[in-house]
Amino acid sequence: MNMNNTFFEEAQEINIFDNVDVLVCGGGSSGIFAALASAAQGADTFLIEQEGFFGGTATAYLVNPIPEMMGKGGFIKEFMNRMAEKGGYIKHDPSEVKYDFSLANTYDVELFKFIAQEMLDEAGVKMLLHTLAVKPIVENDVIRGVIIENKSGRQAILAKRVIDCTGDGDIASRSGAPHEKGRKKDGLMPSVSLLFHLHNDKSLDELPATPFGGIFLLSPLMKKIARKSRIKYALPYDVAFLVPMPVSPGKLLVNLAHVKNIDGTKGEDLTRAHVELRRQIIEATELLRHHPYFSATYVASTGTCIYVRETRRIMGEYYLTEKDAVQGKHFEDAITSCRYMIDVHPLDKSETGRYENHPPFDIPYRSLVPLKIENLLMAGRCISSDRYAQSALRIGGTCMSTGEAAGTAAAISIEENIIPRKLDGKLVTEALEKRGVIIRPDESTIPENCMF
Repeated sequence: MNMNNTFFEEAQEINIFDNVDVLVCGGGSSGIFAALASAAQGADTFLIEQEGFFGGTATAYLVNPIPEMMGKGGFIKEFMNRMAEKGGYIKHDPSEVKYDFSLANTYDVELFKFIAQEMLDEAGVKMLLHTLAVKPIVENDVIRGVIIENKSGRQAILAKRVIDCTGDGDIASRSGAPHEKGRKKDGLMPSVSLLFHLHNDKSLDELPATPFGGIFLLSPLMKKIARKSRIKYALPYDVAFLVPMPVSPGKLLVNLAHVKNIDGTKGEDLTRAHVELRRQIIEATELLRHHPYFSATYVASTGTCIYVRETRRIMGEYYLTEKDAVQGKHFEDAITSCRYMIDVHPLDKSETGRYENHPPFDIPYRSLVPLKIENLLMAGRCISSDRYAQSALRIGGTCMSTGEAAGTAAAISIEENIIPRKLDGKLVTEALEKRGVIIRPDESTIPENCMF
């Protein structure tokens, strides 16, 4: 121990657990599809995940439904068709499908976990659950693999290519890739949430909340209950909403609990947030019970992880901006497009929160390639962008698409014996389209496709 309160860890030999073509760190929405795409392209692929299951925001965070999945094709289509075959997703009449939060988009969380592991296993992807990506192995700004840690201790997985699908850009930032985090003037980031399920056996026809595009706004009802019952209650956030779960009768998903001024890359902040969010959930449920419709309701489950909307954004070969999103910019090396609204969760009254009707904008392959570090790619919400563009592309369906693109690119770069930075992004686009991915879905056909 020195005078700066630091501890020098003793050097040790670490066993090499495996040596593969592509290592994907993080088995959430982007990581699943990165691994599937890499394996489909013929690469020996390894996927590690810190939880005991795959899915990330779609499972551990309970974020449901998943916007931005309509008309994308590729592995997204195959995945959700499998869900439908097993009753984990209900296909509705196309006329019922409304963009963003539709009943047609909700799915069974437990089946999502199973379909993910089933498809990964069938693809020949090697997997380790309950495993942390601890430290990148970097030599002269070239990533060679990652040190992992689990109940077996510390080990190393060497790889020709590494894909950071951690959400927070953990591997990229620890490798030395430059990044931004939060608002430029003060580093603040959007509020974090903890989603939860309420159990209620009563008919949705009796639900006293306000319908809104396939979901229900709870905020007006909760304010009314508090006034009528003379209960002092303040909503944690301006908007609280409830999502019916047709695949799980009696289950209602609620997005209500929010905490501001949290840095999702700090353990102490995540701990403080989790404690406060659980308090908010119990307080809100007790308030709802004062209404006859919710008199017998109870908390059936909560997310195992906090829904963090933004942390590190890794700087890449192309930096997507608010202007790109609002203008609906197209790129020759587009690997997907994003139609979701810009939704930054304003930090104060000076900040614009939403652009509801911007045109779809492309995400170029170059935004998946970090500056400085070779043989590393990234996918999900940490790709290269400003915080406004990120607030649209962080949504689950887009993360899946960037994952599929990153996995494809990693494998192709190995085939072509070229580093990802020098890989022609148009080759990635062509490979994705050959697999059935639709880079720019035709807006007019999305309702007919009924999501996929």
